[in-house]
Amino acid sequence: MNNPPKNTALINEEIKALKLFIILFYIIYFGYDIIYYFIDQNLLVPELPYTGKGLGIWLYIILLAILPISVYLINKKNKVYSVKYLYITTFLVIDLIHHALKYYDNSDMFRSGNAIEPFIVLFAPLFINKKYFWFVNIGIVIKYALLGLILKEPVVGLPIILLTILAAIAYILLNRFSSYLHTLTATHEELRQSEKLAVIGKMATAIGHEIRNPLSALKGFTQLLNENKTGNDTYYPIMIQEIDRINDIVSELMLLGRPKAINSEKNNIGEIIYYVTSILEQQAKACNISLSTKLHADVPTVLCDENQMKQVFINLIKNAIEAMPHGGEVVIEVKPYDQTSIAISIKDEGYGMAHDVIEKLGEPFYTTKENGNGLGLMVTKKIIEDHDGKMKITSELNKGTTFSIILPI
Repeated sequence: MNNPPKNTALINEEIKALKLFIILFYIIYFGYDIIYYFIDQNLLVPELPYTGKGLGIWLYIILLAILPISVYLINKKNKVYSVKYLYITTFLVIDLIHHALKYYDNSDMFRSGNAIEPFIVLFAPLFINKKYFWFVNIGIVIKYALLGLILKEPVVGLPIILLTILAAIAYILLNRFSSYLHTLTATHEELRQSEKLAVIGKMATAIGHEIRNPLSALKGFTQLLNENKTGNDTYYPIMIQEIDRINDIVSELMLLGRPKAINSEKNNIGEIIYYVTSILEQQAKACNISLSTKLHADVPTVLCDENQMKQVFINLIKNAIEAMPHGGEVVIEVKPYDQTSIAISIKDEGYGMAHDVIEKLGEPFYTTKENGNGLGLMVTKKIIEDHDGKMKITSELNKGTTFSIILPI
């Protein structure tokens, strides 16, 4: 994972790591120079860093100037993730300039390196950002390579080798930290989904009985009209079937979070598709959309719950129709997938969806429709999973979306 999700908790953790990094950066950098220039060079005649060649005291002034800039970026501009790049970039640039000025055309033996560099490499995994990790390590290698070319000093190869070994160790740590964060994020997402399903279960239970009361009355009057043979007789069986299907949908929502036995029988998916398209044909024509069905002759029957499969295809074909406000064609194709399963694809010519939107489809309450609630596709996904099937979504912006379903036979 290159960049962690930018939620509040992770931003706070980034700020904590950043504060620790800045504190240790200054302690180690200035502490190393104090030890090197004042203790290691003999206390009686110390070599003051700002009296020699190179950037001199400006080296320290520039590094200290980053601190107020960093505070401003964090507190005023909310650029939390940019501060660490500012420190690394500034350090690498001024350190390269400093040593190039100090040793260029000079007989002094090249002495480079600072304890801050191993610290930067080993601290990088704590930010759990591979982009930053490679920026740090490649940046340090480039710095030493440029120094080697400018000063014609092969000795720069030694710090490159040592820092590469440290980078390998740091990379192992980074992968472990990334794995832990990914696991925690996935666990959190599963808990969030469980909470949403629990809310849906409570809502469905609360309103289920209220829906069924008028539904029962509607079914009774429809049956009465059918018995009296009033109007066109061909519509009454469909009306009664659809009322029963609505009742089944309510039951499905009420039992969404709990296992439910599937009334499986051998069914011809082609007949189910034909039934669903006959129901939705008028809605499609009203939107200037044609429903095209391609049924391969050698498609075997499928062990499934007929009513649940009708619900699946109604949801998906309605979604396809609603995705094409300017008309077009919806193609439904049923064909053998392999020796143990069949494939059903529903393809529209709508606006299409981005990859990040596709990943969220099927989540409770997530919808791309203005007046949607996200429950239809969630129920569809669950029905397919209950039938040991799989659903795949492919989409291309401005070209359309295809829902592919694989069902075992």
